[in-house]
Amino acid sequence: MQNAVFLGMKFKEKKSLTREKILSLIKGKLSNAKILYATKEELIEILKNERREKFLSEYERLNNQTSNEKIEEISDFIKFVAQKFNEKQAIIALQTGLSLLNKNKKNCIIEAKNALKEDGIYGEKTKASLHEACKNYNSRVIKKYILKGILSNIIFDTKNETKIDTQKLLNDTKLTLEEKI
Repeated sequence: MQNAVFLGMKFKEKKSLTREKILSLIKGKLSNAKILYATKEELIEILKNERREKFLSEYERLNNQTSNEKIEEISDFIKFVAQKFNEKQAIIALQTGLSLLNKNKKNCIIEAKNALKEDGIYGEKTKASLHEACKNYNSRVIKKYILKGILSNIIFDTKNETKIDTQKLLNDTKLTLEEKI
């Protein structure tokens, strides 16, 4: 269909969602017959149902995690961050993220909720703070705060460097790490 003209104004027709685009989004297994004979609306409904099921199963998984499962998942994330940067920066990001999560408290009665010294050493205080965070939050929330710590540290580390494109570095880091959260 060509551009529509209404009262002298041209409107471009929206590009429709093609069958191929829908199928590329659907990761589940469909029979060849279903793919051939399903309407676009049926394929969209299949996609919606699949995404809903994925969301609900992830929600249930996160709400039923034990502290040990949370710590293991966060440790895997930290190992991934260490591969991308280095081990010290990964631990500093963990410490920054935990401090942000605990609102950088200074004089909290619960010692594990106080802000951590960002020294890159996974010591007893960092371990206690991680265990305390795992009591109150799911692993995804903690990993998001670790990502915030990484991004915050990138900003502070590169703000005076004229040869480094901080925005590009932030975007690249965010894209790389968000898929692991």
